[in-house]
Amino acid sequence: MLLSGMNRRTFLASSLGAGAAGWRSAPAAATRPPNIVVVLCDDLGYGDASCYGHAVIRTPHLDRFAAEGMRLTDCYAASPVCSPSRAGLLTGRVPDRAGIFNWIPMEPCAMHLRREEVTFPRLLKGAGYRTCLSGKWHLNGALGRDNAQAQPGDHGFDHWFASGAWATPSQHNPDNFVRNGMPCGPIRGYSSTIIMEEALGWLDRAGTSAPFCLLVAFQAPHERIASDPKYVRPYARRPHK
Repeated sequence: MLLSGMNRRTFLASSLGAGAAGWRSAPAAATRPPNIVVVLCDDLGYGDASCYGHAVIRTPHLDRFAAEGMRLTDCYAASPVCSPSRAGLLTGRVPDRAGIFNWIPMEPCAMHLRREEVTFPRLLKGAGYRTCLSGKWHLNGALGRDNAQAQPGDHGFDHWFASGAWATPSQHNPDNFVRNGMPCGPIRGYSSTIIMEEALGWLDRAGTSAPFCLLVAFQAPHERIASDPKYVRPYARRPHK
């Protein structure tokens, strides 16, 4: 329920700002703001994790998240398509209202997440959080190439390591990741491991002096992609469904 005369975005911003003021003025012994970790898997279905009942796929780390946190059973994405769903997650808005109508190709394209959109990383950064994105961005077609289109840093990420729609030329040894606006060139390894190692490295450097918000956005599972054999091997003899 919103207060009279206050729209949803204003309410979110004012609530977070009030909370931040409370955290800063609270006694030293008070509980500090929580750290926030969002793990986003590309095209992972509701029933594709073992904690949601899949009989074949093993997801022990996701299962631990579910056991130690909350397991939502009536939660919906803003869209079934990559770019709009990400816009909805970051802004809390219907994707069309944020200017994202479809998936964005990895080439110059007018459609992008506009600079003036209010994102939760930007609000958290304003409340004293350290913020990081590691993984798939897919909210413009000119990642690291055209600053006329807002980059992840413009949307509140202190540190960002990202690709567009896809890792090229393959999820194995990709060469199109960008770190804080600078192309990384060829990187050895598989994209999921590369993304996770970047996130863990940032956590190690971030320290504990301030709360953090970390968005880890994998390009897997999506469709059949190059994957580390040690994760594929357990399913080699199982039928595909």
